[in-house]
Amino acid sequence: MLIEVSVANYRSFRDRVTLSLEAEPRLSERDKSVDERNIAQTPEGGVLRVAGLYGANASGKSNLVRALGAFRALVLDSAREGQAGDLLPADPFLLDEGSAREPSEFEVVYVEDGLQVRYGAAFSRERFSREWLFARPTGAEAEERWFERLGDVYETGEAWRRDPGIEEKTRPEALHLSAAAAWRHPQAEKVLAWFKALTVVDGLRDTGLLSRTIALLEEGGRGEAIRTFVRRLDLGVDDLAVRRSEWEDAEPPRGGPVHARRVFGFGSGWFRQIKTVRRGVEFELANESAGTARAIALAGPIVEVLAGGGVMIVDEFDARLHTLLAKQIVELFQDPEVNRHDAQLIFASHDTNLLTRALLRRDQLWFVEKSHKTQSSDLYSLAELRFPDGKGVRNDARYEEDYLQGRYGAIPFFGDLGAILGEALEKQAK
Repeated sequence: MLIEVSVANYRSFRDRVTLSLEAEPRLSERDKSVDERNIAQTPEGGVLRVAGLYGANASGKSNLVRALGAFRALVLDSAREGQAGDLLPADPFLLDEGSAREPSEFEVVYVEDGLQVRYGAAFSRERFSREWLFARPTGAEAEERWFERLGDVYETGEAWRRDPGIEEKTRPEALHLSAAAAWRHPQAEKVLAWFKALTVVDGLRDTGLLSRTIALLEEGGRGEAIRTFVRRLDLGVDDLAVRRSEWEDAEPPRGGPVHARRVFGFGSGWFRQIKTVRRGVEFELANESAGTARAIALAGPIVEVLAGGGVMIVDEFDARLHTLLAKQIVELFQDPEVNRHDAQLIFASHDTNLLTRALLRRDQLWFVEKSHKTQSSDLYSLAELRFPDGKGVRNDARYEEDYLQGRYGAIPFFGDLGAILGEALEKQAK
């Protein structure tokens, strides 16, 4: 399970921020069932199954999601030969002269199979300047260093199975972890497998989600669960069918084809796509509403992560989804009978209907706010927020109402938008 993720000097995050899913033990909830369903118990303590990110447009929520996606891609792909010489996704905070010259930095902490792992890297566009991997067995007081990399210099601990040959093969623009996994290093392979199970969902594009849902439907093992899930969403869809079609034009036809493959002969190929079935009649997914298409695209990854465990991060969680459906998805992850493998959901949203203590604890609600002075993003949880009088947020507070009134920050400030726009339009008319 993911314990925390930290980001520094990446896009709008100038200073290091940490999103923690470690349950805050000091919280006192009136409804103890909230604690029981929202927290997974590990040997090291409680870990939250769900966390929600809120904030104004352009506050930095999407940047935090992008950071996780970028880190995952680096771990999985940076050591591939086809990536040699490619620029890394470093994207430092540019509104500060010092930060613009410094590397971006990512770090994750997770626990799996009785081992807490802390892995991170710092990098510029051209190379990795630092990389580190530490682990702590359950019950141990201190971490063990597996390896640390400073430029091309490596230091390793006794627990790490060192291979100088792999160190020499690690390119400056590749992660040593990725290179070691490519050479079948057992410890590196296990860490890489955790990143592979990490699902990062773009807020608006469904193509990758549809590809995964199609693959799961065709594999058969998860197909019936996906179909059952979709039937229960009150979309009027009785079934899902996967169809293969061919094309002869230069490009595949429009309308949502996925898994496209070219075959012999220029401009020809085939693709697979989902069709909905209503009362025995098949419909193109392109003819369905945007909300229906989004729900079907999400169905596969949701079922997959719930069935096998892992972490799912969704940007623009409320995009094209009814608020009651979004709430139901959150509740699926918080239902121990459904989520038997302690899968986790992190979502970024503007849907304030989810801001309720009946659904989420204070330590599950996080806010991203951009400083008007520095234009850098900050991240804080409702559990750690303090008012000017030094008091925190009460457990019986009306989260949605207080947030919209600006008590927690992280909301847009427009001023008198009508007067300002009216004045601008009047000047333009003159």
